[in-house]
Amino acid sequence: MKNRILFFILLFTFLSNAQENCNLQFSKKDEIYAIDTKDLKCIAENSKTKNTIFFTFGVWCKPCRLHLPNAIQFSIENNIDLYILLVEAEGDEKTKEAIKYLKGIKEDIKIVILKDELYGTKRSEKNKKFVTEITPKDFENIDDYSKYILLNNKGEILMVTNWKDNNGNDWRDDSKMIQKKILPLL
Repeated sequence: MKNRILFFILLFTFLSNAQENCNLQFSKKDEIYAIDTKDLKCIAENSKTKNTIFFTFGVWCKPCRLHLPNAIQFSIENNIDLYILLVEAEGDEKTKEAIKYLKGIKEDIKIVILKDELYGTKRSEKNKKFVTEITPKDFENIDDYSKYILLNNKGEILMVTNWKDNNGNDWRDDSKMIQKKILPLL
């Protein structure tokens, strides 16, 4: 119990610092932060770790659910801040379902959601607009999900993955893609 209380104090302190430094706002309908690209970069810049990963997630997305344990494990093993980035509309039933699902896997998981006011409320349009905005010009822009977005503590985007990065490997396991595409950038 003491460990949990201590952890929540540390998490609250970090999130308070990120909110203060980045001026983050809670989603209008859920108690998670609603963010845009500028906020995402600010979170990375204010991280106490060298790198931050944002993992795009939808509870309805089978690859997202299958790859999530790898994302969590990789972030722990490599001391990387991990945020789960929801692409649903704020307050949507799927958003509530995703939050419940994620908290069931890891109570202290950090969850953020794309701002409706900037990206809209339709999932596919929201994701496409965000992915187009976040993907550097030298990367292939594919608006899929279960995407790793790696930033350093300068807020620079080092990698935005897509399904092709799994390079013919079994789509259910993204561990080889993580080892080949993300690990060398750390």
